[in-house]
Amino acid sequence: MSDAKSKIRKGVLFNRRLLSKEVFLQRNEQVISHALTLIKSENISSIHCFLPIQRNHEVDTWPLIKTLVGLDKQVVVSATDFETETMSHFQYADTLVFENDRFGIPTPVSGVSAILSELDAVLIPLLAADKLGNRIGYGKGYYDRMLTEMPLDVLKVGITLGSLFDEFIFVEPHDIGLDYIITPNETVKCN
Repeated sequence: MSDAKSKIRKGVLFNRRLLSKEVFLQRNEQVISHALTLIKSENISSIHCFLPIQRNHEVDTWPLIKTLVGLDKQVVVSATDFETETMSHFQYADTLVFENDRFGIPTPVSGVSAILSELDAVLIPLLAADKLGNRIGYGKGYYDRMLTEMPLDVLKVGITLGSLFDEFIFVEPHDIGLDYIITPNETVKCN
């Protein structure tokens, strides 16, 4: 991992945790609105959605999930096994039971398994991203591994409460770029 990535991770997390509740809610609402607009314009019917780590002030995806279910979209959520560094994927339903794992991530306890190859899109949590679609997450590679299990044409959409960097110079060969990035202020189509 590059020193620059590490510094960006720490800086973004620090700044995000400083957001007032009002600013967080406003930015979150804007991101959710942009996400819904993109999902409708791209005619997405099935989507993988991450569940937020509240202590890290990640985008709160719960309102988006509820809206998508109300629009008859198929939503898939995941449970992470930190020992094996794998993820299990489940179809979201109102009856799905969740428990917070040791990192505060809501985790499905059980449910109907989902098939990743059937999804149109995946929402990816971002700590940071550049305008070219390169992303920085927490550095464990869960989404890189998950994306390799999905069709190449699955729409990869990163969402963040922050602004975009111009360009990262430390992109690695295994990094998978984004098709779109949603921020509170804009939706950027990446190359």
